[in-house]
Amino acid sequence: MDMRLEIGGQRSEVRSLKSEEKGQQLAVTDGGWKILKQQMIRHLPKRDVFNAVLISVAKAFADLNMKDTSENDRDYLVNELTDNIIKRHPSIRLSEIPDAISLGIRGKYGEFFGFSVVTFEKFIEQYLLSEKRTELVKQLPQDHEQKVPDLQTQFDTAKYNVLQALLRKTTGKDIEVISSSVYSFLDRLKLLPFTAGEKYDMMADATRELIAELKFKLTLAPPTERQNIKKDIEAYTKAITEHSNVNDRLYNLVILRSKKLALDAFLNNVMMEGIDLDKLVESKRGVFLDVMG
Repeated sequence: MDMRLEIGGQRSEVRSLKSEEKGQQLAVTDGGWKILKQQMIRHLPKRDVFNAVLISVAKAFADLNMKDTSENDRDYLVNELTDNIIKRHPSIRLSEIPDAISLGIRGKYGEFFGFSVVTFEKFIEQYLLSEKRTELVKQLPQDHEQKVPDLQTQFDTAKYNVLQALLRKTTGKDIEVISSSVYSFLDRLKLLPFTAGEKYDMMADATRELIAELKFKLTLAPPTERQNIKKDIEAYTKAITEHSNVNDRLYNLVILRSKKLALDAFLNNVMMEGIDLDKLVESKRGVFLDVMG
């Protein structure tokens, strides 16, 4: 598998954690309104919305240990819910969909009896009407012409993201959505000691994870998408067994997942060794200014 764990090196990767988080519950913190700075789903490809609904519904069944539905019922549920969300709630942000469903299945919006299109639609509607969501809208500032932050501010933002990644890790939350930017920042600071061989192994592990996820997705996907999913599985499998190349789309997905695995390993070591991550990152401020200056 001819792949390298490359570092993007773009300044745009050093951006606010809260503006790019997806699929996570809104934290009650200052600046929580920043989630509303994401694009509304009306501006996103339908496939992105479908994938978010698909994952959220599958997780809801798993979290409550509920018996799975038939393939036809599953297809109907996810497709109908996707269409209805786009039609009735076009201003919702993608990352709010799993948050709404997660809160709904935990009784935040009252009792419910079984999973159906109507049940999930109620979760979305109640989330959008909730007091917390209303407050976020009120806090949303007016758009002003954005200025490129200076390097000190960029460092402070990136360090904040690193510490938030550690917090998410220690509280059992997923870090994949922020892993690329945090990984790139730490790599610029020369804090990731992985060898070329270790990076290659992470890419192989990432490919296996993606294959497993695609196989699961295949069980839920509508017939029109199954052939493409099978092609992706075949391409990834050949990359591992025959060391063949994959297209840019599949390659980039492996890179993103590899960075997540690398960051996960780094944070595990930080926790095991009791490292003061704040102090460690701060000690590298000069390195960052030299690299980016």
